[in-house]
Amino acid sequence: IKEFQYLLERSQQLFAGLRDLPPTGSQKQWQPYFKRTFEVYTKLWKFQQQHRAVLENKEYYGLKRVEIGEIASKIAQLYYHYYLRTSETNYLQESCIFYQAIHERNYFKETSDTKSSALMIKKLRYYARFIVVCLLLNHYETIKQLMEELNLLVDEYTKVFKPSDAAEWNVVITEISNFLEADKKLLPTDLDGHMLSVSSRLSIDKTPKLNKDGTPKLKLQEAILVGNHQNQMKFSELTLDMFRMLQLLEREPTSTDKSNSDNNDEKKENNEDQSNEKSDEKNSMRRINPHKYLLHRPSFGQLMLYITTAFKEISENSALLLFLSADGVKHIIKGEGQEGELQQGYSGGIATSTNPRKTEKNETSEQTALTHCLHPIDLVPFTRKPMFIIVDSNNSTAFKNIPRIFNAPLVSLMSPIEYPGNINDSAHSGGLFTLFLHSPIKAISFISDITEMAYDKWNECKNKIKEIENYISELYNAQATPTGNLDKSYKRFIQDDFLRQILVRYVLCCNILQFNEQFKEPSHYPSCNPPIPQSLIFDPQIKEKVKELITLMEVTDKYSFDDTQASANGSNSVPQTAS
Repeated sequence: IKEFQYLLERSQQLFAGLRDLPPTGSQKQWQPYFKRTFEVYTKLWKFQQQHRAVLENKEYYGLKRVEIGEIASKIAQLYYHYYLRTSETNYLQESCIFYQAIHERNYFKETSDTKSSALMIKKLRYYARFIVVCLLLNHYETIKQLMEELNLLVDEYTKVFKPSDAAEWNVVITEISNFLEADKKLLPTDLDGHMLSVSSRLSIDKTPKLNKDGTPKLKLQEAILVGNHQNQMKFSELTLDMFRMLQLLEREPTSTDKSNSDNNDEKKENNEDQSNEKSDEKNSMRRINPHKYLLHRPSFGQLMLYITTAFKEISENSALLLFLSADGVKHIIKGEGQEGELQQGYSGGIATSTNPRKTEKNETSEQTALTHCLHPIDLVPFTRKPMFIIVDSNNSTAFKNIPRIFNAPLVSLMSPIEYPGNINDSAHSGGLFTLFLHSPIKAISFISDITEMAYDKWNECKNKIKEIENYISELYNAQATPTGNLDKSYKRFIQDDFLRQILVRYVLCCNILQFNEQFKEPSHYPSCNPPIPQSLIFDPQIKEKVKELITLMEVTDKYSFDDTQASANGSNSVPQTAS
């Protein structure tokens, strides 16, 4: 009993200490602490399994199932926090396994019988955390079941305890429901009404061989995902755009078999704890996915701190991706001469969060917006190392002319600055540009009003899109040769699987929007800097393959592949160039 109490107390101390770890910093700074915490929880979990009969005996200790559930929940949280630190999806899978075991074994069943508000809150928090993990793993059927149960629990909690935080729990339920609905409505159903499946994470069978020019291969190492759209759907500090980009920057997790047997499950969980600890140090030097910082509504100071930290971590042969999903801030230059030239770099960008209480009283709203804004010129010091910028905003094109002072690779991909009137705004469905990069088939279905499709045809469409993406990838290869016209920044960035997929989908997005009859104005198209050769973006074979895809999807009435119209649109639009 004393040994168990010691392990329990030690585990709780270490878990509480996780909050004190700095949110930024290299893996060497925080990994040893996580390792110690994992070791203690492994011992604790194994110990309570081996001595369960004694511990449950009321004469000795009287261990309750809810207490076992709390330990399992802490282990699940530990895996989840480790996933957030490392971006490795296998740890997310492990978190889900523990949460699932708690649910299957009804560890928190006693909370309803004991009529304890503190235990009920723990149960509600467990449900909310489990839903977040399922959401990141796209386990929608499980989420549906959990939401039904959470609704009943919140009702029970409100009726029995009449708590002061009842409204907050109803907000949690509303946020989850709205978030799921927004994501679900973009995905068609099959003929029986079931949601069709789509892969959200990177899955590449073979990385294409590129022409070697003597430079080391570039790798995406750090990513900063910013969500600051005022009204965009969010849940647990994740906006729709952040959620989609997060998955785009991860590989599919390796599958883990699940067992229905309690003993086998618990044995497996122990083995996983131990094996993961042994491999942590080995994997620390070789990340499969880029490390990510998720920033929901950061202030300017917070954003610059994280950019500075990420910049410090990368080398000349690794890249920083900066994803900015935010409302735009525009500023009209009023000065002339030298003053006007100085202001030119601060003519607006994207909004950062403000604290009304700290805003100067004599500041105008325009001054406040200008101060709490990330201007393109703010990023110049960080372009000393490879930087890949994606902007989804109504002022995205402000980032098209970032001065290229240093010789490091630098690319900006910018969303359309406006959309046709019948395309819903980003508040309810997320940014269309981000959606294209995340899942082209969902984006095409959305702008083509496809709500239903036969399962087999859906798979054909997914295969067709894969075929188009592979072809575009080959075009990049061809343009990356010494005789090709591809800018040297793209030549470096296509060496990384994640950045390559983003660049491929950018080209696909340009083509789909170019042929869709709703998108007619130059402002309806995405843009990039430096320019991608028009011969690549508007390759005739891409057009033919897209035409086959649209025919397969049976939405040819919404697209026009007329050469004269495409040519006219192409001459005025922005997709090919940044001008």
